[in-house]
Amino acid sequence: MPDLQIRRATADDVEIWRALRLEGIAGHPEAFIVTEQAARDIPVDVDARNLSHGHRWLAFLAGHPVGLIGLSPNGLDRARHRGEIGPLYVAPGGRGQGVGDALITTAISHGQTNGIWQFELFVNDENVAAQRLYGRHGFEVAGAIPNAILGTGGPERDLIMILTLSDQRQIPDI
Repeated sequence: MPDLQIRRATADDVEIWRALRLEGIAGHPEAFIVTEQAARDIPVDVDARNLSHGHRWLAFLAGHPVGLIGLSPNGLDRARHRGEIGPLYVAPGGRGQGVGDALITTAISHGQTNGIWQFELFVNDENVAAQRLYGRHGFEVAGAIPNAILGTGGPERDLIMILTLSDQRQIPDI
């Protein structure tokens, strides 16, 4: 694997984050709940503030940004063991090179360090490649949301995928 680096995104990375996210939305609108225009309309300072919380990472191959992932810890006391993975995007130049696996492993490891042991995500039911990626990490389908988003072709269905870890289980080896 060529020089793959995963690092925590900071407010200084806001332009890289926004460019990758917009590229992902433009190329795969079904994989994002936000539209391209809505993402463009988010003020840069809001994105920078979100990056400053420390739950976002960027992937670089040979110094070029090729992926991103976020983890949103649940802020409620009784649900503090849960975190939502997303967004996740790997640019075409990073696909098939372990970037998605490295990003997911990073988010899960960070979550575990912070007391999260149940990871949840939503994925379009037609996005088989993403489902396989998540499955490699132990995520299982827990349900479906009909009409989850209104896509260009009409209502789309999302799958709910969950990974539950405990002190006895480790992150699955890839």
